Amino acid sequence: MIENSILGIMRVLGGFVASLILAYPMALAGDGTQPNIVFLLADDLGGSDLRCYGHPYSRTPNIDSLARDGTRFTQFYATGATCCPARTGLMTSRFPATFAVYPEAGGFAKHLTITELLEKHGYATGHFGKWHIGPNESPGTYGIHEINSRAGNRRSRLSRPVRRSDPRGRDAGVYDDAIAFIERHKDTPFYVNVWGHISHHPVDPVEPLVERWRDLTVKQRDFSPPMQDKFKAIRKAGGDVDDAMRRYLADVESLDDSVGRLLAKLDALGLRENTIVVFNTDQGAAMNETDRGGDRMTLMGYNGPFRGGKHTHLEGGIRVPWIIRWPGHVPAGRVDHESVLSGVDWLPTLCRITGITIRAADFHGEDTSAAWLGKAPHVRTKPLFWRTSNPNAESFMRADRWKLLLPSRTWAGSLELYDIVADPTESTNLANTRPEVVKRLAPHLTAWVNSLPTSYIKDKEE
Repeated sequence: MIENSILGIMRVLGGFVASLILAYPMALAGDGTQPNIVFLLADDLGGSDLRCYGHPYSRTPNIDSLARDGTRFTQFYATGATCCPARTGLMTSRFPATFAVYPEAGGFAKHLTITELLEKHGYATGHFGKWHIGPNESPGTYGIHEINSRAGNRRSRLSRPVRRSDPRGRDAGVYDDAIAFIERHKDTPFYVNVWGHISHHPVDPVEPLVERWRDLTVKQRDFSPPMQDKFKAIRKAGGDVDDAMRRYLADVESLDDSVGRLLAKLDALGLRENTIVVFNTDQGAAMNETDRGGDRMTLMGYNGPFRGGKHTHLEGGIRVPWIIRWPGHVPAGRVDHESVLSGVDWLPTLCRITGITIRAADFHGEDTSAAWLGKAPHVRTKPLFWRTSNPNAESFMRADRWKLLLPSRTWAGSLELYDIVADPTESTNLANTRPEVVKRLAPHLTAWVNSLPTSYIKDKEE
């Protein structure tokens, strides 16, 4: 009882302090200049596909350098298990299931986006690469001055990845566009989304990139148990695990090459010190498509020890890399294992850093700048929620160390509770042994579900 009372007081005080911070923001650049912001978002990259996140083979020295020169977070959550929902949370600081019209089909309605807020605050804004956040991608949408998804006209709304013949890799053109944008706006504050297609299906890199990996032989013992199931599925479908891994890692390495070119351009322009660079991926790697054969067998993304992947709200589907570099502000070489962060925090945190006034109650995320800057781990005052845009789907909640699953009202299933700190692989359901936790959390998750739309207008998910 005493512990619960103390936690309750801390949450109230935390919310009060957060409200004060957001009501009276201040820019944190130190010299009065606004920091530039470069947001690098990969597509379906596994939570452990980067070398700095534990992959035994991948070569990602440029992305790893962001972790070496900045801070790497290990408890960051995407706001959705597919492409559009994850992007929705990042852009709006709102949980995707709260939109009655699926944003891919209807956009963000009247909800503010981070790009609109920054544009009104004097930032040049750009978006290059995958869109998947609404039917209109013309300049000016969401306050974005320059947009190029590099998709064909008929398919531009979804911005699906296509096979490319660029010898540098399929995202090289996206990074070319972003680099050109940075060069054009080097003398003014800028924000740019660099949202590549790697490693979304189809993973089909050109042969010279694959040739770099010709000597790789997969040792199954180097990977966690969930990955063993993927290996078995590939072999059952008649595939070659070694070849599939070579092609996948070649695709990822080409992304790292492009990141390296962009980072080198920031250095050449003298922008390194005053530029926030973030690397993220929209959700975990697909874990259940390799048995479909063909080029699906090259989907060798690795989610480390976590169960599940894309299309699931298990940790493998929503727990993803989050790396921040901002020299002189974000501590170098630090790994934050304690802070629980989410895509919905992107908007309020950037507003705090850039001095933009917002009303905290209008957004689902929180200001996590103290964790970014290494001042203190972030302790959430608001739970995190997930549900697909389906009124009959199961729902999830992360609060404190606990993750609660509320089964669908119409589908078979049971309540599940996991201690994510002690059991990040979600192997032991504690719903029956910790009923007091269920009793405390379930009303909040139920209330959230009851607040959601009872029907949705949707378009296809990716």
